[in-house]
Amino acid sequence: MLSEQRYEEILNVLERDGSVKATTLCGLLGTSRETIRRDLEAMEARGMLRRIHGGAMKADTPQDRGLSYTPFDKRRGEHSKRKEEVALEAVNHIREGQAIALDSGTTALLLAQVIRGKFHALTVVTNSLAVADELAGCEGITLVLTGGIYRADEEAFVSDIATLIFSKINVDTFFLTTCGISVERGITYQRMDEIIVQNKMMEAADQTVVIADSSKLGVNSLVKMCGIDQVSMIITDSGASVEQIRAFENAGVKVVISKERND
Repeated sequence: MLSEQRYEEILNVLERDGSVKATTLCGLLGTSRETIRRDLEAMEARGMLRRIHGGAMKADTPQDRGLSYTPFDKRRGEHSKRKEEVALEAVNHIREGQAIALDSGTTALLLAQVIRGKFHALTVVTNSLAVADELAGCEGITLVLTGGIYRADEEAFVSDIATLIFSKINVDTFFLTTCGISVERGITYQRMDEIIVQNKMMEAADQTVVIADSSKLGVNSLVKMCGIDQVSMIITDSGASVEQIRAFENAGVKVVISKERND
């Protein structure tokens, strides 16, 4: 079989399945791993696919979104109505007297805005300066800021310094935001230093609840934080498709859908 014929067969598989393992292609095309490796390299160079560990995936699939970094200020305006839905649902999972952790995601900021004025005794631990600005001086809120090295494009504190407090405290619920979450690859982020603080927040919490609008479901970003077995629940918006929800429920993850806003 000529190389161009193999390329066509590989593209057909990717069009049907979205991704494929190199070993599967070896059996399908009756050729060696070395030949498949060269084929995938050549096809990636042409922009025909994207190589992944052990195989390849479509170059234009939704799973490829989020591989490049988007600053906090730009993300703040993306999918804002969906994020508001998620925040309004998430607040229903907070009880008076609890301690919660909020990371530096834009959905966490919206949850902080919803929290204002709703509680008489709530402790909020965060590495986000944006969240801290929102809750500073808010009656009924005990605000705990991690400190650390400030990163302006994320409006948050990062590095190992920002994690030191979590060995000293206990948190009831960590509301985790993410760049992408999928059954296959778990929770993923755009940059490595984003996950350092999140990991420690998760360790300090009794439960971790993912708050993610539906554009993040089934999407993979660059850096893996953990598998979906580490989260108790996903809260998402009413725009989530049946297929998106079913994938997580089939994997044993509870999915809570927010009510649609009519404004």
